[in-house]
Amino acid sequence: MDEQGRVVLASNKRIATIVDCTNNFPLECVIRRIFRNAQGDECMLLCPVDTPVQILKSTNVEGWSAVSDEEVEAILPTAAYALAKIHMHLVYSGFCYTARGGFCYTEDDIFEFRTDDGQDVDGLPTEGIEITCFHLDGSHYMIYTPSDPLLFVAVKDANGILQIAEDELLEDPATISAIDEETEFNALVEEETALIESLLGER
Repeated sequence: MDEQGRVVLASNKRIATIVDCTNNFPLECVIRRIFRNAQGDECMLLCPVDTPVQILKSTNVEGWSAVSDEEVEAILPTAAYALAKIHMHLVYSGFCYTARGGFCYTEDDIFEFRTDDGQDVDGLPTEGIEITCFHLDGSHYMIYTPSDPLLFVAVKDANGILQIAEDELLEDPATISAIDEETEFNALVEEETALIESLLGER
């Protein structure tokens, strides 16, 4: 079945590192799945080991808005301090910022990115989880992580080094299948977790 692009391995105990060529920062990832594309190349579906984090800025008009790269760099020390106060460590990793350490949240910390008329907000995920907030120079900021796992598709080059897949590989049926299966798996895990929590709450 491998020739048809089936997943050949699902794993949550193996680690791989990919390097962002724009800044040479590494990103440690869990290998979620290993599969072969239509050309028979070995590919991997990766998820960051640490929690991906992004920062939003409070606005009087739209509630929250994305922060530009330039502004993010200026407020990172304050963001790192805010995370440190809840025992999390900001990591300058490749492809995204991450935070090391665990955090607890409730349903009240989960929010949707929607406009007043219910439309998705460009450049933002549909749902996020608030980690912490901070103030700087009169502005209110929120550090959050997307609810859906951040997934990267990587392929080994001729030297055996992992590289982020080109856009055309993302349209490969094998890649789409691997992402769909991983999404379904995560949904089942969340559903089971919610069921267990509800049963425990009834006791």
